[in-house]
Amino acid sequence: MENKKTIQQKIVDFKRFGFTLLALSVFMYLGVIIPTETVTPGKIITLMTGTVILLGMSLFFFTKAIKYKKDLQSADE
Repeated sequence: MENKKTIQQKIVDFKRFGFTLLALSVFMYLGVIIPTETVTPGKIITLMTGTVILLGMSLFFFTKAIKYKKDLQSADE
């Protein structure tokens, strides 16, 4: 099994990736809900698809961080 410092670094990295992707998805969603004259249905679909994909990736990274945190806690016991 990997050492504790490496696992702790992975937890921090996965959380950082998750928060970055979450922030990016918020900005993309704001592009959908703020009305402008140049927004076409194709752009809305693209922005919403990107938002959903980024939220899914963010969820993936947060679950990986939780998994590694549980592994680290079980290794301590």
